[in-house]
Amino acid sequence: MSHASPGCHGLFSRDRGYGGPPFIWDEEERRHLRARLDALYFHLYGLDRADAAYVLDTFPIVRREDQAQFDGRYRTKDLILAYMNALAAGDTETVMSV
Repeated sequence: MSHASPGCHGLFSRDRGYGGPPFIWDEEERRHLRARLDALYFHLYGLDRADAAYVLDTFPIVRREDQAQFDGRYRTKDLILAYMNALAAGDTETVMSV
């Protein structure tokens, strides 16, 4: 995620062995990557789905923005909880659809 801008010099990327063009910005893919990471962090900190749902409910701005963008749904929460289910089942590959 550190080499996503055409104006970016890509020094970090080149230092890490990547010499290609900047990655194409894909908001939906980034939403899923963030949800996967959040699910993993909840798991690593020992929080179950109920705990994670409670924590996610403490972010009213995220909820409000999601509800405005996704027909009243708190999609960030839905995705994270879906990825927590997948992670609990040992599935780290499936892209969730909620």
